[in-house]
Amino acid sequence: MSGRAPLRPLVAMGRLAGRAGDAAASLLPGLAVAAHAALAVLAADEFAALGWPLPTSFDTINVTVVLATATMGLVAVLQVAGRAAAGSVALRALLRYGRRPLPPVIHDASAELGLDGRVDVVAAREPFAVTYALARPRILVSTALTAALTPAEITAVLAHEREHLRHRDPLRLLAARLLCGWYWYLPAARWLGRRSALRRELAADRAAVGSAGPGVLAGALLKLAALPACPAVAAARPPGDEPGSLEARVAQLEDGRPPRQRMASVPLLATAGVLAELAIAAICCAAMSQILPVGGL
Repeated sequence: MSGRAPLRPLVAMGRLAGRAGDAAASLLPGLAVAAHAALAVLAADEFAALGWPLPTSFDTINVTVVLATATMGLVAVLQVAGRAAAGSVALRALLRYGRRPLPPVIHDASAELGLDGRVDVVAAREPFAVTYALARPRILVSTALTAALTPAEITAVLAHEREHLRHRDPLRLLAARLLCGWYWYLPAARWLGRRSALRRELAADRAAVGSAGPGVLAGALLKLAALPACPAVAAARPPGDEPGSLEARVAQLEDGRPPRQRMASVPLLATAGVLAELAIAAICCAAMSQILPVGGL
């Protein structure tokens, strides 16, 4: 028996633990938003029952903080959802009026990567490839892509988008943008939103390297970055997938490992301070619910 055999259960357990940790990490922001929203409803009920201001200025300030931050978060979430909807409408309009048959090079690359029936082509002057749609994602490319890239580079780009398609990244990234939008006033939330988008790009690049090699993919990235962007695609692109991410992506292709991503100390400390104030406000809001008159929540 191989000496590695006894380690296999431990490796499997480690992977399961890692997945459980990732699942917990993805659930915590949603739970935090739900708790914040529930406290905001409670704060509104307290003001309705006890009037404004509350018995003490401390209570008034903290309950107001809970209600105001939740309101700002809701407005920001609606703005994120509105931008996402507008981007989706722009892409679908582009597809509706510009659909074209798959050029031979796109057809061959799609068949090679197992993407038959999952790739759409539109006529556009700007070269691009993007994964779109939430429930059933598809890949949208432009006819200009065939003129801008070599066949090998087109295969690399489609392999990159295939990774986004497999993991339903449009849906995952929209969920992350909505969660981060709720806490937009936290520096850490904005950083995490950009980091989430960049991590998915880096993961898709790593998957594409196996199909085309790092040099080919890097060449495709640099060519596309130097060309004008399609307005409809730019409108649908999530924050974080921006020119600044190109350096990190090329660095990963050069070094063979993803670059380290660390938040600066000042935004981190500012976030900790705001979270501490929110925690105090939440405790105060919950405590105030105990003195609501009969007929309150």
